[in-house]
Amino acid sequence: MDSVSAALRAVAIERWLSNAAMLSIIAVPIVALWLLRRLSAGRRAWQATLVWISGCFTTLIYVAAAFIFAVCWGGHTGGEVPEHRLVRAYGTPVLDALEAFHHDSSTYPPTLRALVPKYLSPAALTAPDDSRLQSHFEYRADSGSFDLSIRYSGPGTNTCRVSPGKPWTCWGLF
Repeated sequence: MDSVSAALRAVAIERWLSNAAMLSIIAVPIVALWLLRRLSAGRRAWQATLVWISGCFTTLIYVAAAFIFAVCWGGHTGGEVPEHRLVRAYGTPVLDALEAFHHDSSTYPPTLRALVPKYLSPAALTAPDDSRLQSHFEYRADSGSFDLSIRYSGPGTNTCRVSPGKPWTCWGLF
C-alpha cells in the first residue's frame, strides 16, 4: 500500500472515530436515563437521589469529554491533523522528483509538468479523488529555490507549504 492510500485510510478511520464519539453524545445520555430509572427504582428517597446525582454527573463528564474529542480534537492520533499527514504523503514523491531534477540539472524546473514523465507520473500531480485536497499543487521556482503548496478544505481553507530544506508547515482553520 502506498503512503497516499495509507494516509487516506487513516483519515477515514479518524473521521469514523470522531463521528462515533459525536453519536455517543446522544446515545449515552439516553441509555443513562434508562439505566438511572432502573437503578433508582425501589430505593429509599435519599438513595435514589444519590443514584441520580452521581449518574447525571458522570454522564455530563462523559458528554463533555466526547464533545471535546469529536469537535476539537476530532480523533487525531499523535496530535496531528490527518489531512496534514495526507498532504505530506501526497507531496513526498513530488519533493523527491524536484530534488532529483535539481541534482541532475542544478536548478529547479520552471513548472511541475517538466518533471513528467522522467521523474514523475502524471497521476502523481493529481489530488486523490476521495480526499479533501481541493486543488493541485501550487508551485513557484525562482533563483535556485522553490515553494510548493497544497490547499484542502474543511473546516475553512487550509494551506500546507514546503520549501527546500524546510519541513511542511500547515495553517488555516483546521
